[in-house]
Amino acid sequence: MNTNPQPPRWTNWLLDAFGDPNTVEEVQGDLLELFDYWVETVGEREARWRYTLNVLKLLRPFAKSTNAFSESGNSGREPQTIFFLSLTMLRNYLKIAWRNLVLHKAFTAINIIGLAIGLATCLLIVLFVLDELSYDRYHAKADRIFRVNIHGQVGGKEINTAPVSVPVGPALVRDYFGVEAATRFDQEGTFIVKHNHDSFKEEHVVFADSNFFDVFSIPLLKGNPKTVLTEPNTIVLTETIAKKYFGEQDPIGQTLTLGTRGLCRVTGVCQDVPTNTHFHYDMFGSMRSIELRNTWLSSGCYTYVVLRPGYSIDDLRAKMPDLVKKHIGSEIQALFGISLDEFTRKGDRFGFGFQPITDIHLHSDLEAEIESNSDVKYIYIFSIIAVFILLVACINFMNLSTAGSAGRAKEVGIRKVLGSVQQQLIGQFLSESVLITFMALVVALSIVVVVLPSFNQLAGKQFELNVLTSGWMLAGIVLTCLLIGLLAGSYPAFFLSAFKPVSVLKGQMRAGFRSGWLRNALVTSQFVVSIGMIIGTLVVYRQLYFIQNKKVGFDKDQVLILHDTYSLGPKGKAFRSELAKLSQVINATQAGYLPAGVSNSGNDGFQPDNGAAQATIYREKTYYIDENYLPTLGINLAQGRNFSKAFPSDSSAILINEAAAKRFGWKAPVGKRLWTIGNGSPESRRLYTIVGVVKNFHFESMHQHIAPLVMFYGADNYQMALRVRTADMPGLLKTLEQKWKAQTDNPFAYSFLNERFNRIYQSEQRVGQLFGIFASLTVIISCLGLFGLAMFTAQQRTKEIGVRKVLGASVGSVVALLSKDFLKLVLVAIVIATPLAWYAMSRWLQDFAYKIDIDWWVFVLAAFLAIGIALLTVSFQSIKAALMNPVQSLRSE
Repeated sequence: MNTNPQPPRWTNWLLDAFGDPNTVEEVQGDLLELFDYWVETVGEREARWRYTLNVLKLLRPFAKSTNAFSESGNSGREPQTIFFLSLTMLRNYLKIAWRNLVLHKAFTAINIIGLAIGLATCLLIVLFVLDELSYDRYHAKADRIFRVNIHGQVGGKEINTAPVSVPVGPALVRDYFGVEAATRFDQEGTFIVKHNHDSFKEEHVVFADSNFFDVFSIPLLKGNPKTVLTEPNTIVLTETIAKKYFGEQDPIGQTLTLGTRGLCRVTGVCQDVPTNTHFHYDMFGSMRSIELRNTWLSSGCYTYVVLRPGYSIDDLRAKMPDLVKKHIGSEIQALFGISLDEFTRKGDRFGFGFQPITDIHLHSDLEAEIESNSDVKYIYIFSIIAVFILLVACINFMNLSTAGSAGRAKEVGIRKVLGSVQQQLIGQFLSESVLITFMALVVALSIVVVVLPSFNQLAGKQFELNVLTSGWMLAGIVLTCLLIGLLAGSYPAFFLSAFKPVSVLKGQMRAGFRSGWLRNALVTSQFVVSIGMIIGTLVVYRQLYFIQNKKVGFDKDQVLILHDTYSLGPKGKAFRSELAKLSQVINATQAGYLPAGVSNSGNDGFQPDNGAAQATIYREKTYYIDENYLPTLGINLAQGRNFSKAFPSDSSAILINEAAAKRFGWKAPVGKRLWTIGNGSPESRRLYTIVGVVKNFHFESMHQHIAPLVMFYGADNYQMALRVRTADMPGLLKTLEQKWKAQTDNPFAYSFLNERFNRIYQSEQRVGQLFGIFASLTVIISCLGLFGLAMFTAQQRTKEIGVRKVLGASVGSVVALLSKDFLKLVLVAIVIATPLAWYAMSRWLQDFAYKIDIDWWVFVLAAFLAIGIALLTVSFQSIKAALMNPVQSLRSE
């Protein structure tokens, strides 16, 4: 048993560090007496707790002194707590704060509006960022699920693809104990789905392994997850799709016709796939319903593995060379007659990578992605913007509070003369700061409610207001606002409370209010952010304009695309010929691939027929086109000729683009021949002759350089492209729909090539719009602060302005006098912001293979905009002060 109990040591250290140095020894002595008394009456444990609580109550600024002892009836002198947190005092702080805010309505309104805009913007960006970071984290095994990818190099070209060959998944489970399970799914394109007499176009159809619902946490509402996808021609529907086709009927056992796949029996219904995932499907067919090429060098499926708990993905990565040697080496030997070692010595390589499923949405940009993913850099950009906007709003508050302190100097002096200590004054001013912050929060939440639908549309999200009212989110918002209030109000609070009463009452504090170095630094910081945002917006919009107006090597205007023409079957060619005869149709082509979209081509391996026994293997993008493809899309030839029905030998002919000719090292490719790898078997190899070279055209995003392309002769009836005259587009569309319905009962659907091309850059367009909005908000908040400071400056110099006007000063000279100090700060901000903005936007442009140069006039324009905005903001108050009657000005003080 401890015979000499002591209070916690850390509490005494805390009291020494933060207690009042004038009374800390006396207070500590009284507390130790109290501690001994409590040990005797309530025990050591309770005594230590009471001692700690009283020390915390003593810490400045929320402490109030009382007598340590008081008389209490017959008990004599009984120990009491020395300091306590007074709710009455806090209530008094808030009452005085409210009166002061009402008294200075203009400053209060500027502060609240600025903070509200900053907070509202932050809340919206936080919603966006949290949603982006949540992708694929809902899966129960998310930390153990990895997507298998191909990473390699063939013929000097990097190969990084999301799908892998069909045998990979089963081989990983079979050969490596650390792999608990593997599941695959394969996209088969768009389907026309029929039920009874109704037909619908379904774009989100996938065929998956039987353990799909065991790997991914998409709950089944009906059906057994172990068996729903085990049989061929079975399908699982999402809840929404099940209601679309069957209403309130039980869909289990019902059938749907999936295009040419025929009847499929419904065996399960699952919940709708969450929006925050990297794949979105409505129908899940059984993998056994389709035929797959079971070779290691052929294209395949999206494959995911689940690791056993505790097994490291690095251990599995280290074993991949053995897997390649075991399976890929034998196929390379059989196909090309060279060993894997020889293949590697030539600089080629082939391997598998593993990507955490939670990284796919923000960190993956592989070839043949399931969907267009986002980019983590936008998370960083928007997070920085949120911090900047909130920082600008807080700077406004600090500036205006510090500037307005001149009007409260006498108040502080009188309070100190009447006995107020610095801690009480700090508490008073911090209370005002926190009160303004929470008033701004109410306004900010109202702004969020109003703009959320528009923000959802702009960001492509589906945020709901209940996200903001969830427990952790609401607590975070309140704590953040409290922190902002304390931090933003800390400098004004300590600055105001440090005034000396004698100096204040003698009027000696006024000189320093017009030339505070900190206030100037804060204003400069505001405009550094604002000018940087203006420059960023100009650069983003110029890059988007460049993309949309750059010569892309084909004519994307006036091209109408008819969807799903494969459903016409053998009647497709006749239908194309019929449409080509219309007066408004200039040309028509059956086109599987068009130069617009995330991935518009297949891939195949090629070897030049140059007589070398170990020729280099090239893996290139491929199109299948007919003789009308080039004229319909306005693609020009650089050498040779187009495909033609007049040449029966064109069945073994190909066209290549200029990039492919350069890759193969040919200046005159026409007449040269290429071997195709085919499906990975020696029997599938074929020899093709080059009959023409097309000029390079952008068939992918401008984020990539134009890749080599090989075009085969063969109509792909997936869709149809028409070059049309736009004189009567509604009439043409009506005619096309009538002719379509005469051929099939499938839905008539169309789009325009230029619209599809522009959709490639939706994320950049979204960034541009958000940049513009955020830049505008930043400028507005900065102008609010500048307006408030100009108002304060004009008020402080009212008497000086009156004297100058009496002595003959013009209105222009008075305006220049009041504006020049602010313009100096803006000029300094321009000098600081220009190199920072240039560096940031240069980094952003690096993501584009084809990009603009950042011209000098962008910075000049941003500078003039900033100066003009600052002048407009300041001149309103300056002109108002300059036009004031000098008699009234001189009477004002």
